Amino acid sequence: MAESAAGALLQSFDLLLRKMNQLLKGLGTEVMVIKDELEIIKAYLRETETKEKSETERARVRQLGDIACDIEDVLEDFMLHFGQCQGRGTISFLHRSAVCIRNPVTFLRMVNHVQRIRTRLSSTLARSSMYPSMSMINEVTGSDGARNRSHDRHVDPLFIKEDELIGIDEPREELIGLLVQGELQRKVISVVGMGGLGKTTLVKKVYDHERVTGWFKCHAWISVTQSFTIEDLLRSIIEQIFKERNEKLPEGIDRTTPIILIEILGSYLLDKRYVVVLDDVWCINEWNYFRYALPNNNCGSRILVTTRIGDVASTFQESSGHIYYLQPLSAEKAWSLFCKKTFRSIKACPQELEEPSVKIVEVCKGLPLAIVTICGILSRKEKNFVVWSKFYDNLRTELAENPEFERVKRLLLLSYNDLPYSHKSCFLYFSIFPKDYQIRRITLIRLWIAEGFIESGTGKTLEDVAEDYLNDLIDRNMVEVAEYYDYGRIRSCRVHGLIREILVLKSEEENFCTSVIRRNVESQVRLRRLSTHQISEDALNNVKFSHLRALFMIGQKAFTISSMHILFSGFRLLRILDLEGAPIESFPLKFKNLLHLRYLSLRNTRMRKLSKSVGELKKLETLDLKGTYISDLPKNILQLRHLRHLVAYHYYTGLHSAFYYASGVKVPQGIGSLKELQKLSYLDASQGVEIVSELGNLTQLRRLGIAKLRTQDGQHLCASIEKLTNLHSFSVTSTGMDDLLELQTLEATPPLLQRLYLRGPLDSLPKWIGTLQNLVRMRLRWSGLKEGSLHVLQTLPNLAELTLIHAYDGTRLCCEGGGFQKLKILDLEKLNNLNYVILSGAMPNLRKMYIRSCVRLMTVPQDIELLWNLKELHLFDMPEEFVQMIRRGGGIDRSKVQHIPIIRCYDNQRRVYEDLS
Repeated sequence: MAESAAGALLQSFDLLLRKMNQLLKGLGTEVMVIKDELEIIKAYLRETETKEKSETERARVRQLGDIACDIEDVLEDFMLHFGQCQGRGTISFLHRSAVCIRNPVTFLRMVNHVQRIRTRLSSTLARSSMYPSMSMINEVTGSDGARNRSHDRHVDPLFIKEDELIGIDEPREELIGLLVQGELQRKVISVVGMGGLGKTTLVKKVYDHERVTGWFKCHAWISVTQSFTIEDLLRSIIEQIFKERNEKLPEGIDRTTPIILIEILGSYLLDKRYVVVLDDVWCINEWNYFRYALPNNNCGSRILVTTRIGDVASTFQESSGHIYYLQPLSAEKAWSLFCKKTFRSIKACPQELEEPSVKIVEVCKGLPLAIVTICGILSRKEKNFVVWSKFYDNLRTELAENPEFERVKRLLLLSYNDLPYSHKSCFLYFSIFPKDYQIRRITLIRLWIAEGFIESGTGKTLEDVAEDYLNDLIDRNMVEVAEYYDYGRIRSCRVHGLIREILVLKSEEENFCTSVIRRNVESQVRLRRLSTHQISEDALNNVKFSHLRALFMIGQKAFTISSMHILFSGFRLLRILDLEGAPIESFPLKFKNLLHLRYLSLRNTRMRKLSKSVGELKKLETLDLKGTYISDLPKNILQLRHLRHLVAYHYYTGLHSAFYYASGVKVPQGIGSLKELQKLSYLDASQGVEIVSELGNLTQLRRLGIAKLRTQDGQHLCASIEKLTNLHSFSVTSTGMDDLLELQTLEATPPLLQRLYLRGPLDSLPKWIGTLQNLVRMRLRWSGLKEGSLHVLQTLPNLAELTLIHAYDGTRLCCEGGGFQKLKILDLEKLNNLNYVILSGAMPNLRKMYIRSCVRLMTVPQDIELLWNLKELHLFDMPEEFVQMIRRGGGIDRSKVQHIPIIRCYDNQRRVYEDLS
């Protein structure tokens, strides 16, 4: 009886399995069908991107865009739940069936979702025979050639290169004269003109000019964003001025009222000559605050304003004010700019291209931004009369029915349309961030990868390809470099304000992203990406997040854990979660609810512990814990087999110099199994030799940071480093001043190493350093090196920056003639025994020199007068006797430094700043 019942039960179970397998196969077939449809939809959207469309066509494109996003969502769900076992046979079959049994609700939901998508797609297609043939799609070019274009032109930090500016000399000199000459009472100078004329570019050239930087004692540049508050602007001015003068900020400045900020700023500037730039002012309501915060101190102070609105400029003027109306370029100067940007020469336009070129320049109406944008497009097109004439015809169509201001927007939209299809989503990503927001280069690259925007390249990592995309956007004058590292690498970037306006409109049109500043979010059924800037806690109450892929909470100062728990519980498809700076001490829910997450930033939060459930994030690629208080990572971190970037450390922020500049995290044994890791910093190596030895398995590592390396583990670390042939940056710190950094046994050095940071005692400088042909930046701290031990560095062919902090115990630092050929920055700090620096004709390309707390230094570096490229000399906490030697009017070494445009002296203890230029 029992056996019969068991047999019947087994038969029923077998039947159930067969039926479920049939269903699963059916779902798989449906998924493959809509996947094929997705490829066709994407091809159609790509083909129609640059064409003029009717309202009906635009609506259809939007519908197809939504369907494409839904297909991608269901494909991700399908692969997550049923794609884990791709094999054949009984085991795979039973596993897939078991998944369905465990997740019947998920299975049925997915079946229904697929069927609904198929119905929507069929309905849309039935209304029109809209697909072009694949041959037509493949003929769509105009920009595909840019994908393979070599990136060989120098990227300048400014939107337009200095040597390519046309017609700027006269207005620049006039504005400089208004700033540094005339009466002593405060003067407001307003630069007025429509968007695209180059107001900000012009004023930036004036602001950075040597005559201006040397004339004023305090400098501040404020971009007046639409979301600004008076507190933000006043606080920013205070922070810039105090940072420039190396002085400690007043206590409680983050919580201070506008009235107190006005008092702080007004009293501080009362006896100082200052220049403050207010860039892109749209309204006049806040001027009364600045009127009192920026005192009329009869020191020759100036306020420089840029605005598009004449009435705003008039309101800012006082009896001593001046309005400068920036005019479009003349026809001659516009033509010169066009030729210089397109052909790299003022008179290089080929004869066969002259006719369409002249027409194109005429349409631009002398607007520099429009000309530069068009040149960025044309420089990549085939230099052919037919191609350029067709471009002109399309341009005229775009501009015909729009007023002058809209004309520039149309031009910028053409620039977007001309991008390779692969670049467009990357460019739209800038719409996520606030106006003038400087986004870190590496952060942007990781976000693009997490979104799936980057197509893998032959022999290149995704990061390399993403960097190529960014360089291409910069090269097209669509993205600006906001900040460089001193050694030349891009640190952060942004888009011009006018371009961002176009991006926001395009982003809203395509439902790419919704950005919300200090207001509630309107409920949207298919919200894909959401960027919030300082919103209230209840601003997201009525929003549906079932389709959300990315959430950025920028500048969020208040959010309770309970409200965040409710918010995050609906993030079924979330790929990116950026909570940088959020006031949270723990994560509000289990990570298992975020199974699609690829990018998680908890940077600068107050978290002290990471939940074990982090192991549920199987797709996670970036985990950013920088600036948190997390010191140990759970063992479950080893389950993140797709992790590419693990950033987990915080800096020492005290007033006194500390041995431990960055504190790392302890990782579980087995870290070597995370084969995809490209960045790991900082790893606490005090756990033992096993962890250090495992690092050799991480052969994809490009950046490695080690803290608390024990002397006895140095040989094992060297053995691991020899295997890391992709390493670009290496940082290591010993456990303390009593433990040597034992790095002498390294034989095969990483061939691509560019940045090297060593902190801790060294017997001598390792000989292998002399083989680092690609080394660009080197920092030594607490090394205790003996006199004459730095010779190995002098012949490094690409070394651009050298920093020595507590690193050299000799009394004489001698360089050989011709040494340090590429060095641009030299930083000497707390070399307590140093008496003399002897350059002997070395460092011919040095641009900046910093000397800090070298209390026994007797004289300025010998042969400093031969460094004709030296632009800046900064002295920090140096003895008064040393400073006196280079003061104007009597300093015995003054003649040796008089060729240096900027010489500044700082006394941190007394908060004294002196300009010796």
